[in-house]
Amino acid sequence: MSLGLNEDLAAVRGELDRARQEVQASLDQLTDEDLDRSRRGGWSVRRVVQHLIQSEWHYARLVSHLRGLQPTPPLAPPTSPASVPDAVRALSAARQALLDALDGIDEASFYRLGTVGREEYSVLSVLENAAHHDREHVQQIRSIVAPTYDRNQR
Repeated sequence: MSLGLNEDLAAVRGELDRARQEVQASLDQLTDEDLDRSRRGGWSVRRVVQHLIQSEWHYARLVSHLRGLQPTPPLAPPTSPASVPDAVRALSAARQALLDALDGIDEASFYRLGTVGREEYSVLSVLENAAHHDREHVQQIRSIVAPTYDRNQR
């Protein structure tokens, strides 16, 4: 049995919220200096967070595009966060842009598949991808700063 728009929207918004809480919890464990930590051959935590911010703005623009809304949200700022609080603010602003792009969505727009490049997306699938993306990079941040987490858990 399929759910209706309100139930599906509530469920995916819940997943977005839980995934973002995981990002927030991982950032709460860090100092500004931890943002520059990286594994050999990999991104720094700062770069991972910048990627999350830029991706969220992309998701907001994609949702707006799929809905046929004009104007679409602006592009993400090209600069990386200067501090953990700066990262939190930028992530919050990007999330708000995504939520704003959902404002007033109707059932047809939420489920309709649209082609972007060679891919097909619905607003629902974009939101599911956004939650998955947060969780993927939370794991990356945790692996970069594992000794910091171990220290904070004692």
